[in-house]
Amino acid sequence: MEHAEIETELRRCRSLPHGRTRTQRLETAAAAARSGTDRGLEGSVLLELARSYMYAGERDLSPVAYGRLLGIYDANPAELGHLTHSLHWQLKWMTSDLIWNPAVGLPTVDRWLDELENRYRQRGYSARPVLSLRADMACALGDHTEAIRFRDAALAAERDGMSDCDACERNSWGVISEAAGDDAAALEHWKPVLDGERTCAEEPHRVLAKALLPMLRTGRIAAARSAHLTGYPLVRHNIELRASVGHHIEFCALTGNEARGLEILAEHSGWIAEQAADIANRLSFITGASVLLRRLSALDMGELPIGAGTVASALAELEPEIEQLTRRYDARNGTDEFSRRVTARLTRQPLVELLPLGLRRRLPVEAPLPAATAAGGSAAVARVSAPSGDEEPPAEVVDRSAEATRLIEAATARLHTDAAAAETQLRRAMAVGTGALPREDLARLNSLLVSALAGQQGRELDLADAALYAAARWSGLSDADAAHHSCVAARAFHRAGQHGPAAALFEQVVSDPDLGYPATELAVIGAQYGTSLSELRRYADAAHQYVSAAMLIEKVPGYDELRAELAGSAAQALARAGRSGEARAAYLRAADLWGGLGKIAARAECLRRIAWMQTWDDDADSAAPAWQATMDALVAELTAAAGEEGATDVDAELEITRSQLAEMGEEFRTEEPDDR
Repeated sequence: MEHAEIETELRRCRSLPHGRTRTQRLETAAAAARSGTDRGLEGSVLLELARSYMYAGERDLSPVAYGRLLGIYDANPAELGHLTHSLHWQLKWMTSDLIWNPAVGLPTVDRWLDELENRYRQRGYSARPVLSLRADMACALGDHTEAIRFRDAALAAERDGMSDCDACERNSWGVISEAAGDDAAALEHWKPVLDGERTCAEEPHRVLAKALLPMLRTGRIAAARSAHLTGYPLVRHNIELRASVGHHIEFCALTGNEARGLEILAEHSGWIAEQAADIANRLSFITGASVLLRRLSALDMGELPIGAGTVASALAELEPEIEQLTRRYDARNGTDEFSRRVTARLTRQPLVELLPLGLRRRLPVEAPLPAATAAGGSAAVARVSAPSGDEEPPAEVVDRSAEATRLIEAATARLHTDAAAAETQLRRAMAVGTGALPREDLARLNSLLVSALAGQQGRELDLADAALYAAARWSGLSDADAAHHSCVAARAFHRAGQHGPAAALFEQVVSDPDLGYPATELAVIGAQYGTSLSELRRYADAAHQYVSAAMLIEKVPGYDELRAELAGSAAQALARAGRSGEARAAYLRAADLWGGLGKIAARAECLRRIAWMQTWDDDADSAAPAWQATMDALVAELTAAAGEEGATDVDAELEITRSQLAEMGEEFRTEEPDDR
């Protein structure tokens, strides 16, 4: 491979998705560059190869590439000087990978930590990243006091350009606290990430997964559910985040959602057999998977299919591997920290008997079904038995059933006049009636509680929680009622601004035939779903929902305004997704619809947005640019409309349009062509 060919291959590889194909091509390019004379080119290829290993879940392969890279950097500082920042940034991550690689002995890890510290000192970088890595090393060894000491020293050190972003740092800080047994401190470190105040390319993805069990253990049940519903879509099918997928599977196993956990595991069944080079991530993933597999075995479901085998065969395959990997870590570290942690995960019992996550997935084999307790934020769902009708119930059960019925009747009478009082009586009825009322009566009781909460302002999160418990109650009794209550929960989360769980629940129900809503209502739901997706910056998915919602009412009379709103929303989402051609077409569609409704301001806004997008075109600075034509036509249209009766907002729109037209023209007079 000649010099120019290597450069071309490097550019091509940078555009490829991370994975084995990309790394294999970079390995070939690195070998070719090594045989050449351009050490700067070789350095660029090696740096890209090391980065590719990291993002392809093959971190264990990075040190070989990095060792060669450092050698030629030191020997050829002039040729590789342009790589200085990237090299030292990547060196930090490679050193971190060594900490979690049992194939690398502790003396080697210590040597690389010292190497990193020396190089950072020589370049004048802060010691903060090095101290953070030493904290991670102490945590891996089980020396939690030392880990906290190094973490606190890192926190006291100055931040600079080599420091991790705040979100990634907080991830590590929380892990150290959780490993030391302090869930509350871990959640406090993670709070800005969980609240969306600190984000990056991999956060809150990883923190949402790590926080699941600490939230459950500290009684933050609703928050744990939101973290799962928000976090799983972020890590789904991302092999670099397979450890996080494992945490979500484990969460399902420990919250009465074994069927959902099995569904997630089935989606990633290819990872079970894949002996990945990234040992730490694999161990975490297969441990989470094994928590679920053990749970299913305990429920006598060992013969359920998973991948090419069964639950029992997968467990028989994974448990020896887990034992072998933990022994490798313990042998390397000289402690039993890894085996102790993994054993604690594998032997953990359910933390919540049933935490409803929406439409209840059903296992292929009937499992014992827990009965829901009081909806609206209860910590667990107790397993109880309602009277079967085949035997005479005890007198105490009869009395409780009668009392619950009385409370329900009293609450129903005041449901529309005093919803708060009705809620209080319904919760009392639920406490009394659980285990005494028939299952369908309990489901109806949950539905009444949903109605009581829906009648109170500012109770959206309580409403969402109650609706999910109602959906769980109706599961197996009425699929339509289960779907309806899941939809109620999605819309309540949406109104509360919790768009992660809202989007996850909307995804469950929008295509569910059991929902049974009319097309007009489904269109409104689609608009809400699209808005939640936009808030999550999933713009392409949002555009799809807006378009699908508009199609539902395309020929329904009386819904032109909603059609116009959906077209405008789709256009905005498409523009943010980088699909400018489709966005312009959608804006034009919205403009036409608004024009037909006589909404001058809305139409003008759509046309101005089209013009701004036209300024991005290659011919935007030609003698007759499209943006100029669009704006001139709009000015003419508004000028003609100014004299019409009732056109009260035309003058304001005309002023805005002329102002933006002048702004566009000024940009093209002052910008250099290459800056456009």
